[in-house]
Amino acid sequence: MGNVFYFGWEEQYLIWLQHLGESGILHTILLALNNFFSMLGEETVCVAVMGFIYWGISKEKGRRIGIVVVAANISNGMIKNIFKRLRPYQVLDKVNLLREVGGFSFPSGHSANAAALYPTTAYEFKSKKWLKYIAVIVPICVAVSRNFLGAHWPTDVLVGLIQGILIFAIVEFLSAKIDNKYIVYGILLAVGFLGMFYCKTEDYFNSYGMMIGVFLGTLFEEKFVNFENTNKIPLIILRTIFGAVVYLGCNTLIKALIGGIFAEDTYGYFIMRVIRYALVVFILLGVYPLTFGIEKKLFKKS
Repeated sequence: MGNVFYFGWEEQYLIWLQHLGESGILHTILLALNNFFSMLGEETVCVAVMGFIYWGISKEKGRRIGIVVVAANISNGMIKNIFKRLRPYQVLDKVNLLREVGGFSFPSGHSANAAALYPTTAYEFKSKKWLKYIAVIVPICVAVSRNFLGAHWPTDVLVGLIQGILIFAIVEFLSAKIDNKYIVYGILLAVGFLGMFYCKTEDYFNSYGMMIGVFLGTLFEEKFVNFENTNKIPLIILRTIFGAVVYLGCNTLIKALIGGIFAEDTYGYFIMRVIRYALVVFILLGVYPLTFGIEKKLFKKS
């Protein structure tokens, strides 16, 4: 169940977009391209980008990027549970769903993720001028892909892009004005906690758990691990690959251990998702770096 609201031009645009190269090789190419761009706004890619930076290039920059992305995710889930908008393929017979989706439609989570991740990364690495083009092009491509795939209305992706940029600006503002990062963490957690009173979808609870994991994991690493970043590209890639294995393994194991305790869509089930994602991210950012000492046996220090 959900709400239906859209402008007439949105229906026309979606139908026109999906009819581009309706058959043949052009359709195959467009479908592949849009699936690729859609992937760039997904949770797994966001975690991989953050991990690549956090484990390899700069812990501090990776932490800040992670906070912006999870804050965008939480706020997105909170907004979706207010408007409860149905997706276009659920409303319009002439619009087909070309990629699996779940939850409500407004605003687009993929668009918000992309508008939070790529501009924040470009901001953190200002010396890399080429990143500013990525920061503009990729979010737009992600947004259009969600329309092409029938997953979102045009207004979903537009508001998603705005939301991601706003969250980036808000988090940067708070970080600049408040020296104590614990206070910043507390503010973000307190605002995000409001969703506990009305949200009924997994995306919100997953994201809230990830935020807890980012905060606790980075604080644990800072106090007990304090690993060194590296400028060795092979080592960064190795850390990221093993991090992906740890992510998939921990997610699967913890899901198996606590995922079936409560029936789906109950409050207990949602709280277990918070715990699950908090544990997974905590392990990734706080515990997994303990293994980096093994690298000394594989790589000589320069």
